[in-house]
Amino acid sequence: MRQNLSRRIVTIHDERDAVRHARGRVIIIDDDDAIRQAVSALLLLEGYATELHTSALAYLASLEQPEPVFPGPHCILLDVKMPNLTGIELQRRLSELAQTTPIVFMSGGSGASDAVQAFRAGASDFLIKPFDESMLLEAIRHALKTSRHEQQDKDQIHAITARHDSLSEREMQIAKMVSNGMLNRDIAAELGIAIRTVKLHRMHMMRKLGAANVIEMARLLDRLDE
Repeated sequence: MRQNLSRRIVTIHDERDAVRHARGRVIIIDDDDAIRQAVSALLLLEGYATELHTSALAYLASLEQPEPVFPGPHCILLDVKMPNLTGIELQRRLSELAQTTPIVFMSGGSGASDAVQAFRAGASDFLIKPFDESMLLEAIRHALKTSRHEQQDKDQIHAITARHDSLSEREMQIAKMVSNGMLNRDIAAELGIAIRTVKLHRMHMMRKLGAANVIEMARLLDRLDE
């Protein structure tokens, strides 16, 4: 499964490309060459980065080949009616692979059942061809906003995990006790150590976690359990 390896800026072209990715990368999957190229041209004019695939199977194959990409939010603009593997089937496959990239569907001949199925599976939007440029751009903006929030949430979890992993085994033990509402004297009695030792561990623990108080510390630990 492809990991989003970070790409380094080396040339002026890379710098411009990085700016586009920071605004948003749109993965366009459509077997119609004309639509794929036209939509890509529009999005490039709007300052986005684009990635083009001729089929759902081609996109799945690309996930197995790690390629560095510049950081930024991303979404999928996905045609519904494609040979071999439809857009709806790709959505199901990506869900099985734990891929959470927001999907905007586009279709020229789908019924209400396809739209309902797509939305129930978490689609960001469902556009009917031919669609207005403003509708497409609004759908893309919304999907990229969702992606940006998801990335920020993941980054926050990674930061909390790193801080938590920096705790010693004793500090982790005391952190759980404190978050469960135990007082210093009760923790000291439970662990058979002096109260001043508990206080010292708490001071180090709070500093490493970057928590200003017990409530904030408990919230940080709760995030790790989500």
